[in-house]
Amino acid sequence: MRTTGALPPYRSVLARLAETTSRAGAAVRQHRSWSRERRAALHLFYDELGLKPGASVQDVLRAMADLRGRTVETFLLSGLPPRVSGVTVQGEDTDYIGISDRLSPWHQALVSLHEARHLRVPHSGAEDGPGDACSIAVHSQFDGVTLESLREQMSALPDRVREEIITRPAKLRAGYGDDEELTCEIFARVVLPLLDLDPTSQSTGRLTSAISNRRSI
Repeated sequence: MRTTGALPPYRSVLARLAETTSRAGAAVRQHRSWSRERRAALHLFYDELGLKPGASVQDVLRAMADLRGRTVETFLLSGLPPRVSGVTVQGEDTDYIGISDRLSPWHQALVSLHEARHLRVPHSGAEDGPGDACSIAVHSQFDGVTLESLREQMSALPDRVREEIITRPAKLRAGYGDDEELTCEIFARVVLPLLDLDPTSQSTGRLTSAISNRRSI
C-alpha cells in the first residue's frame, strides 16, 4: 500500500471542524474587541473630552489639547510616502499632527482624529500626559528603524519640529502596536460621523484655515 501523505477522511473532517471553530472564535473575539473599542471611543468623546454631536474636528483637537494640558498644532506635509497619511510628534510643550496634502478634506478629518487619539494613549514606560522627551515613531512604510528611514521621516517635517526633536532627548519607537492602531482607527471611524464636516460651516472653515496656514489651533 502506497502512502500518499493525505489525511484519512475522519481526520480531514476533524481538521476542517477545528479550523471552522478557530475562525468562529477569532470572529467573536474581533467583534468583542471592536465593541469594547467603540464604547471606549464614545466615552472619550462624550465624557473625557466633553463634546457633543455637531462638534468640529478642531473642537476635538482643542479638547484633546486641554485634556493633555498642552497645545496641538496641525500642518500639511508634502514629503510623506504614498502609503503614509499622517504623523504625530510629541514635543516639549506642543503636540504636532502632520497630514498628507494628497488627502481629500474628508480623509484629512479622519486622519486628524486617528493621530489625535495617539496622543491620548499612554505608551510603555510613560505617564499619561506630557513626558520629559519628544516621541517619534518610525512608520513601517519608512522601511523600519534605520538611520536612513529616520532621516527620510525627519526630512518630511517642518524645520521647527525637526529642531525640537533633535535638540531635546527623544524617545524613538519602532512604531505603534497593533492594539494601539486599532484603538486609534476605531476612535476615528466612530467619532467622524458625529462631527460637523460641512465645508461651508464656520467650524470646519477654521480647521481648514488652521491647517493651510500651519498655525496653532
